[in-house]
Amino acid sequence: MTRLEDTPDAQGPLRRVLGNFGLLLRGRGIAAVMLLGATALTARALGPAEFGMLVLMQTYVLLIRGLLNFKQFQAIIRYGVPAHDAGEIRTLVRLIAVSRRLDRRSILVATALALGLAPVAGPLMGMDRGQVILLASYSLVLLSAGNMTAIGLLRLYDQFGTLGMMETIAPTIRFFGVLLAWWLDAPFGAYIAILGVAYVAENLYLSFCGRREYRRHIVSASADEKVSNVTMEEFAGLRQFVWVTYWQSNMDLIPKHISVIVAGHLLGATDAGLLRLARQFSSMLAKPATLIRQVVFPDLTRSWNEGSTDFKLVAYRIALFGGLVGLLFVLIGYFFGELLLGALLGNEFVAAAPVLTLLLLAATFELTASSLRSAAYAIGHASKVLRLSVLSAAIYFVLLTVLTSQMGLVGAGVASCIAALLPPVVMAVMIHRSVHSRAAAPGQGGG
Repeated sequence: MTRLEDTPDAQGPLRRVLGNFGLLLRGRGIAAVMLLGATALTARALGPAEFGMLVLMQTYVLLIRGLLNFKQFQAIIRYGVPAHDAGEIRTLVRLIAVSRRLDRRSILVATALALGLAPVAGPLMGMDRGQVILLASYSLVLLSAGNMTAIGLLRLYDQFGTLGMMETIAPTIRFFGVLLAWWLDAPFGAYIAILGVAYVAENLYLSFCGRREYRRHIVSASADEKVSNVTMEEFAGLRQFVWVTYWQSNMDLIPKHISVIVAGHLLGATDAGLLRLARQFSSMLAKPATLIRQVVFPDLTRSWNEGSTDFKLVAYRIALFGGLVGLLFVLIGYFFGELLLGALLGNEFVAAAPVLTLLLLAATFELTASSLRSAAYAIGHASKVLRLSVLSAAIYFVLLTVLTSQMGLVGAGVASCIAALLPPVVMAVMIHRSVHSRAAAPGQGGG
């Protein structure tokens, strides 16, 4: 990992953040093209109704994984960066052991839960017996998903190029798999199988790369370290931090996955598919927001711990830049959304254009908030950010249920915009107060 003293100029951290972001964005760019092609081919091959059912199955599995995903890679950064910079390899070994144990347990519970709930959840989403069997079979891919520790290691050692490469694996497999299925006029089950193979391949690659970094940087220096008795209590505040980031990730799930399930229940599989399509296109902004949080958190953590003025530079400039880029996409969606959807997917999917524009606006607010959330985490405000996210999610869920019932798909877009506006405003105020308090404190010379 790059040390702060190796980049003495004030712009060093910002350049490093932008460089790492570029590595991830390059992978996401290739992935976006492949995913767009796979989505367009799938939609044309299956039609709105079957495409909607495919979306509901995929969303169900991703939702279960999200509900049992503790995102402990955040803890590896939060606790691993100081240990790494201080050369405390023993601490890193024990931290990673805790994280791996959580990986193993969470995926086993997630798989069992997905299998157990499939006979109940399937009919509620309008599935027949054969589709419920497909749903349960697809749920087995969760056994490959225990890779949060690998993600943490790759971020800790600045392997953002590897993470960028990982982003291309599943979309590439899906694109060529769907192309073959479309050419052969394959049945619905083939498309589910393609989703499963792509998901497993991506997870296995990520796990392999994480273990490679562990062997490269840690194993040789910790051969005698015993980790069978390691516990979370060895790390002050770790259990609370993991729980906070866990609930934070669950708050992120509500607009991402639960909205599709709600739309499927209230409006049917066809409209659920349209909403998922709109979210797929709006992810052009939502996914970079996630990438920004991944990239800036290590440097913001280091800058805040060192009392560097680079903290404000990175947090605020990236937030401003993200907002401006997002507004450009909103304008494109407003003026050309129907044309793009009709050309790529067919006239049956043009009805998703209005909600697409609204979701792009909501994603713009999320893009603005991305670096601000990482800054708040670095300061130590993870609990406050969680409470803010709970409030935002509650507002969204209420508005989603009410407005979708009254306005259809557009209601889901309006609910997203209103709920997404609150976090960046409140977090900006929170960060400003913390920076001001530190600057005013005796003996503090920077912000």
